[in-house]
Amino acid sequence: MEGLVPCAPWSPTVSITLRVLEVYRVTHVRCPQLAIQPFVKSLCDMHGVPYKPYLCQQFSIAYDLYLDIRRQTDQLVMECLGRDSMWRLKHNCPACMYKFEGEEKLIFEMLTTMDGNDSLKRVLRRTKTANTDEDGEPTLGPSNERLDSRDASDGYFITREKVEEWAKTRLADALPMDVLMWGVFDETGIFLALCRHGFVLLLTDMLRSGELAKYPLAIVNELLTAFGLNLGAGYDVGCNFEATVANSELGNLAREMNMRCLVGAFHGHAHNRLCQLKFLATYVEGLGLEDLEGCERFFSRSNGLAKSCRYASCFHRQQEITTYIKHFDSFETYANLAKFLCANYQQALTILRTEPALLGWMEREGVESFEEFKEWLQEEKDYLLGLKNAPKEKVESLEMEYVQKLINLSTSETRYGVLAAEARRARSDDAAYAPGVGKAELARRHGKEKMERDLESVQELERKLDIVERWTTTSPRWLETVVQVKKRKYQLALDALELLIVERIFELTKMNQSQTGYKLRKHIAKALQARSKAVRNAIDRYNNAAILLNPPMPQLSWEQVVEYAFLADFDILRDTGAEVQSRPWTRPAYRLALDKYFRLQRAKEEIRRLNIEIRRVVTWIHDEDRLLRRKGRELRRSQGKSAEQAEADLNLAVQVRLYRERRGRFDDAHMRRFRVLAKTAGFTGSISPGRAVEVVQGIDEMEVDNEGNETGSESEEGVAGEGDDEDEGDDTRDTEVSRIRYRLSVLAVDGAREQGDEV
Repeated sequence: MEGLVPCAPWSPTVSITLRVLEVYRVTHVRCPQLAIQPFVKSLCDMHGVPYKPYLCQQFSIAYDLYLDIRRQTDQLVMECLGRDSMWRLKHNCPACMYKFEGEEKLIFEMLTTMDGNDSLKRVLRRTKTANTDEDGEPTLGPSNERLDSRDASDGYFITREKVEEWAKTRLADALPMDVLMWGVFDETGIFLALCRHGFVLLLTDMLRSGELAKYPLAIVNELLTAFGLNLGAGYDVGCNFEATVANSELGNLAREMNMRCLVGAFHGHAHNRLCQLKFLATYVEGLGLEDLEGCERFFSRSNGLAKSCRYASCFHRQQEITTYIKHFDSFETYANLAKFLCANYQQALTILRTEPALLGWMEREGVESFEEFKEWLQEEKDYLLGLKNAPKEKVESLEMEYVQKLINLSTSETRYGVLAAEARRARSDDAAYAPGVGKAELARRHGKEKMERDLESVQELERKLDIVERWTTTSPRWLETVVQVKKRKYQLALDALELLIVERIFELTKMNQSQTGYKLRKHIAKALQARSKAVRNAIDRYNNAAILLNPPMPQLSWEQVVEYAFLADFDILRDTGAEVQSRPWTRPAYRLALDKYFRLQRAKEEIRRLNIEIRRVVTWIHDEDRLLRRKGRELRRSQGKSAEQAEADLNLAVQVRLYRERRGRFDDAHMRRFRVLAKTAGFTGSISPGRAVEVVQGIDEMEVDNEGNETGSESEEGVAGEGDDEDEGDDTRDTEVSRIRYRLSVLAVDGAREQGDEV
């Protein structure tokens, strides 16, 4: 019977309809938390039969077969279109990859982001063993999983063998199994690479380890091979990864390809200021308004797959991830592509409207040109480099310790004098029978012992420092060392304050994350209340230490500290000299203006990039639709074909049409958004299709006149042939309707621009 998928290869007794399997597939990728078991139980409830555990196994078998049929069908369609296994990687995102002739060259030809996530771990099934370790705990037995040669990667996964080529020294092999993720998991997560628009490029499994360098190295190698020059790769530790790439076998290739490692805007705020000046998105020329944090947004959704992957086989876990990614790319990322581009364009225009305010501030403050902002940034970078490269001093010198011991000795001597006086009063005739005599004498003895210990410490340091005459509070060396002690206390107070602020920021981030349970939210809230008191106390200690310096350092208030946007704002306070405090880039108002200037520059770059990306998408929509319609007509043409071949081609034509509709359903919405954007004041791009640099198969055989009419070596009737069915007429009408819509949209945009010019 047609439309049924059996649960066994021979003599099946149970079969499942294609419609039910498709309902589960679509529902599961939309709600990854829905696994097979609750879905099968729902079917049992609907059919009025009791649930049996074996039904899940039967459904899983049929579902695997159904997904395999879909994979093979997609492969036939791609072969029919002349698209090889690398086509998806090189064409998945039209905004990044579908270049047209005459487009402006960008500093970064393509922007990507990559990161690891440990939610999609998989438990490795092992045999039970009676052996125990030294502590009497049972040891892990060997794996008892069956070998499964099926492959569900669909070109997304980098093989384990390719990843291991970048593992020179595997720390994971040197550690005992129970140390690594408790020895329970085989795959401990995924490492993922996305383009800036959110399309998945590549991923690989992390095997019994965390984010080792071999995973991003393997991905970067594939990206450089596929995309070539001027690649920007965002990574939360991109600053360190740049050195890793330079010292690896990829170093020469990365330099030749002008590849640049970057740090995402969110993670960059937790890096030190010197790192930010080189890698933070705000200061990187050519990056635009891209935050390079797409992986975090992807993981927030894909984490729902954890339940389905945790106890699955290696094949089924890979199949779950691949099925989800394919659907996510087509029905989420591509569906929201125009929204992403238009929203970024509006954001950039909003930022550009702040330029007059910045110019007014510059005039009031006497800043002559924008070049001064660049000079300030370079001056700050040179200053921090100077601090980094300066010879390191001992945190605490013996002189500082000696002064502290003298202070302790003075304190203990004073304390002993008080305790001795109290003991003498207790032993007097008037107090002969007082009950506190024994306690006072005990306190005096303890005070004397403390004073003697402090004296021994002072004498020991005097021998080490060759001090003949003991320092006093008026000694020159005492005064010099006291200044160092004050600076040291100031630095410690500042470090403690910065640490508390970092913890507060991270806890607030975690508390506001989705999927954080109620109890955890309450726990974090209580911790923040306690942390707030600690921060206030740390501010008091900082202010007390800052006022003792000469010159005094700036005082901080609670409102100032909690509003720090960059952790690196603390770095300016670390220099106790008066010279750095007089530099413009150390003043809060000037630093704010500095960031506004670079934000303006990034907005202008974003406009230039979006003008290119929007036209790439329009060109892709235009060319892809024409190619797929033309291929459908060729497949439906029956002239010169055998009956068997004609029937096979007709079936394939249906799949080509479904392939066209899969993403094409969103094209009208994309064009509507672009038409609205084109009428917006400040839009400087074009929404007319260009000519693709990479000529698509079949498109180059058509000639396109200035009016957009297609003329080829054959007429529409000649191409159709006599054996075409009614779909041919539908395609022709759809093509004509699309052409009329496009002409009307161009006229509407031109009319709006003419009205704007007249105004």
